[in-house]
Amino acid sequence: MKKHKWLIRPSQMGQLMTSGRGKDKIFGDTALTVIEEAVKFHKWGLEPEQIEDKKMDKGTFNEPQNIDLASKVLGWKGVSSKAEKIRLINDYFIGEPDINTPDLLADIKSSWSAKTFPFFRDPMNKNYKAQLHCYMDLTGKDEAELVYCLSNHPDHIFNAEVKRMTYYYAERPHLFPEADGIDELWTLAEEKAENKIKTEGVFDQMDDKDKVKRFIIKKDPEYMAQIHERVLQARELFDKLIKL
Repeated sequence: MKKHKWLIRPSQMGQLMTSGRGKDKIFGDTALTVIEEAVKFHKWGLEPEQIEDKKMDKGTFNEPQNIDLASKVLGWKGVSSKAEKIRLINDYFIGEPDINTPDLLADIKSSWSAKTFPFFRDPMNKNYKAQLHCYMDLTGKDEAELVYCLSNHPDHIFNAEVKRMTYYYAERPHLFPEADGIDELWTLAEEKAENKIKTEGVFDQMDDKDKVKRFIIKKDPEYMAQIHERVLQARELFDKLIKL
């Protein structure tokens, strides 16, 4: 295969797999956006807008401790959060798996809250399935582990959430009929906010084993072929757009 300038990041693959609603629409709007952003970057050096929110921030900040937590609970050998990630490249993809040892390929997902943590069933996230198949393609492995971890909000996020909810409650004085003046209102609002955020983002009452959920994804050769074909289709459109 001739080398192509556009290598897909595994995190993009799920978006690229989306199709349009009409029979003649190969790509959905989400997939088209990925392709168009790639063209703008390769043609003019325009970086796509980086969407950063508190959930992504928590995931990035807590990833090291979650790798160590998963390693402890799941009994992984030779895995450390301090290990340097190695960038891998093949004809289709470029990416850095969270964990890639001779015996293990795994990706860590840091859940924002108990509501987003899969306690009882596989959430069957199509984007993650595609992402891990890309990592399997990069590493030559036949299975990968998708691991969700539930960890406390880091201090800067906890404090920001308490501040946000304090303002929310303080603007609703009817919630605190017992408040005697504005100072007590703010004190009660802050106490209520802190209690709420503790219930949503602090999990010290749980055993470590209950804060880790693992799903094994086996390589599906047919699905992998579909991914490869999708990359080729996306590159065809990429090549057309970059000449405009």
